[in-house]
Amino acid sequence: MTAAPRAAPIRARRAARRDAPTVDVDLYGPSTLVNPQPVYRKIRDAGPVVWLPKHKVWAMGRFDDVRDALRDDVTFRNGRGVAANPVANLLGRKTVINSDDDRHSMRRRILMESLMSRAIRPSIPVLREEAEATVGRLMERESFDGIADFASRLPVAAVADLVGVRVSPQQMLTWGAGTFDILGSMNRRSLDAAPTALGLFLYTTRLNRSRVTPDGWAASVFDAADRGELTKSEARMMVIDFVAPSLDTTILAAGQLLWSLGQNPELYAQLRAEPDLIPTAVVEAVRLASPIRGFTRTVARDTDIDGVRLHAGERVVMLYAAANMDERHFDAPETFTLHRRGSNLGWGHGMHTCVGMQLSKLEMQTLLQVLITWVSTIEVSDPVPMSNNCLQGFASFRSRFT
Repeated sequence: MTAAPRAAPIRARRAARRDAPTVDVDLYGPSTLVNPQPVYRKIRDAGPVVWLPKHKVWAMGRFDDVRDALRDDVTFRNGRGVAANPVANLLGRKTVINSDDDRHSMRRRILMESLMSRAIRPSIPVLREEAEATVGRLMERESFDGIADFASRLPVAAVADLVGVRVSPQQMLTWGAGTFDILGSMNRRSLDAAPTALGLFLYTTRLNRSRVTPDGWAASVFDAADRGELTKSEARMMVIDFVAPSLDTTILAAGQLLWSLGQNPELYAQLRAEPDLIPTAVVEAVRLASPIRGFTRTVARDTDIDGVRLHAGERVVMLYAAANMDERHFDAPETFTLHRRGSNLGWGHGMHTCVGMQLSKLEMQTLLQVLITWVSTIEVSDPVPMSNNCLQGFASFRSRFT
């Protein structure tokens, strides 16, 4: 008798899944992580929203549907976490990305105090100096690693100091990769990365003002706690929002930028002749790279998408990387071009758009300004894809400047 009220909703959910398009793939499997495009295409071709029985979640892979869902923060919520497993969602509580409504707005505003254009403008000379040092050093070498030696140098040398935590840049990179890895399903990669991600979590629980640099970004959240806008616990956890995403995503996008220019020498020559195209080149590289595959959101209320019924409490993977390669929205999406117009989802969309987007753009534009001034040609070869549950891009590739 007591089970009857619960049985009907469960039957309704099962019926909706049974009648919906189903794609039986392992979104976080080893082959998908290193070659995701065939899986993304299957998901896009199957429908606007599809059921993934392997992970027991819904998935969206078409551009318009993902963009619309990211705008609808009433139906699709972040507050219960953005990972595909409950452990990571538990660890991520009190961060900016794992919040909604007024609490999210408050936390986001506090982060943006450090990351808005006017706040990062004083860092431009530092970024330029490091970009020139990086390119100058690499021009003297026969060849180099496009990720470790080029794409990583500016974030590691300049941005890591701006964060203002007293740990090495390499430790930040390790924490970042591990934190993104545990956002997938509870697979072997998530389990292996759990100690690393837990290490970052435990580190933040011990943070206080004396453990961060006085003028760094991390200090700004403790300032907010002193003003009563955050609890001390929130302030500590929000340091994760600076540490985890500040390096990896920009590194992967900058690596894609270098690779694309090396693969398209005629476009690099055009860019040298028309520097005004630098912002377009950066945005296009972010679209192609789509460093974050996607985050999950929780359905807050029953809703229909193209005849498919999603029920409150279910999870949907918003696949930014699949959406950015959607041939329904982009002409020749696999092609790098300097003439593509319009936005993409490489930095997310809506109220949860990446708070570090302006800094990321500035870093890559600075690198590109130095490149087109100093480097005549770029050669690239031997790409090695990275393997991470949430991040995608190059682990390494060989490159050469002349």
